[in-house]
Amino acid sequence: MMLTAFARHCQLIAASGRQTMSLSGYMSTAGSSAASPRPLVITIDDGGGVTMTALRLLVEFGLTATVFVTSSRVDDPGYFHRTDLHRIRGLGIEIGGSGHTGRPLNELARTDVITELTLSRRRLAGSVGDEPRTFAYPGGGYDLSVRKLVISAGYSSACAVREVLSHPHDDRFALARLTVDATTTESRLVAWLGGFGRCEPHPVPGTDRLLRLRRIGRTVGPFRPRLGRTDLRPGGLAPARLDPVDLAAACPGPVDDGDPAGLETAGLETVGCGLTALSSSVEAAQAGSAAGG
Repeated sequence: MMLTAFARHCQLIAASGRQTMSLSGYMSTAGSSAASPRPLVITIDDGGGVTMTALRLLVEFGLTATVFVTSSRVDDPGYFHRTDLHRIRGLGIEIGGSGHTGRPLNELARTDVITELTLSRRRLAGSVGDEPRTFAYPGGGYDLSVRKLVISAGYSSACAVREVLSHPHDDRFALARLTVDATTTESRLVAWLGGFGRCEPHPVPGTDRLLRLRRIGRTVGPFRPRLGRTDLRPGGLAPARLDPVDLAAACPGPVDDGDPAGLETAGLETVGCGLTALSSSVEAAQAGSAAGG
């Protein structure tokens, strides 16, 4: 994603009237009288130098976020350095864990999952001064066993992906997120900010006989939740010029993308704008722009 497009997204978010919060901040008040009536959680998975620029843009627009860090990559070339993590904290942005090596946890043995979670918390605590409170499943993959180990490791919440609006009754250890990238049109983003989109509860799965039979009969391979995916069709890049935003004009009503049945008004509790691999996406786009003159 070009930084100009990212800045335009920040402008739309700032103009929406939603209150951006860290994931831990949101979870600490969710369901209570102190909860924000219009919350928004922005999450970014991994990053480097270009991500630092994007985070400064967020702050310039009065926004905050939660950044999930792969602990073994800290100080690697092109990734966050330890000083970057301190700068992120100084911007008022939360740092969460995403495993030690970034391998999908549902594909690992139990002992390896424990190692990933333990090393991640300890290394990040050593880098920033305290242990991360929230977690993002690498690659979005998890199962019941992984979920239990994340809880045992001391995390208070965890993010999946699922590509639907988060629901008030979501499992706090499998929170839904929506991916925002260069193909996300302005009208789509504004619709999400207005609460338009698929929104399905995802409570803690039961352990009844039917579930056990399904797990036994499942073919070997990574667990991929298939719950109400939103039809994301590629659209144009957001314009680079930051004009005044008229939200009503930008999205006068529900988005019509050829699948009207797929969109419905929903009570928006959390939207996680999971800008996955933002650093590499921006760098690739900038390289392409430079090559083209």
